[in-house]
Amino acid sequence: MDIFEFIVGMISVILALAIAQLFIGVSDLIQRRDRVKFFLPHSVWATVLFLAAFLHWWSLWNFKDLDWNFAMFFYSLLGPSLMFFAVTILNPRDRGEDSLDLAEYFMDTRRYFLGVMLVVFLLFIFDRPLFGTEPFFSGLRVAQGVTIASVLWGILSDNRRAHVIIAQPFSAP
Repeated sequence: MDIFEFIVGMISVILALAIAQLFIGVSDLIQRRDRVKFFLPHSVWATVLFLAAFLHWWSLWNFKDLDWNFAMFFYSLLGPSLMFFAVTILNPRDRGEDSLDLAEYFMDTRRYFLGVMLVVFLLFIFDRPLFGTEPFFSGLRVAQGVTIASVLWGILSDNRRAHVIIAQPFSAP
């Protein structure tokens, strides 16, 4: 096993835990769907986290030829670790027999969740330029800038309609 396989193995474990936690949370909501009032932004963010985990894992291949050091390894673990943390914030813990309004829950936890997602997105924006596999200014930066602006708007806004609007670009086919 070389260093890249070792590093990707650790990142894969963290991403797998995040996906498992996401599935557990979503399946819990589905199982008690008669007591859950769903909210589009919650569903969209769950989907974004699911896709981001796989896209991040896939993008790691670009780092296979790097001369790895501990700082790079540590930096590479931050994003997946925070993705796991974001999943645990996004999905509410079991509330027994009580009904659950995901709009209320999401709006109550949005600053924590979106704050973590902001850091995740920033880490993913800077990893390639920091590791020297991509110039800082690339075609992706416009889309990433729009994503960052949307997340910042979500952190600052307590308007439910704004969060539905923010979720729309992420849910478009």
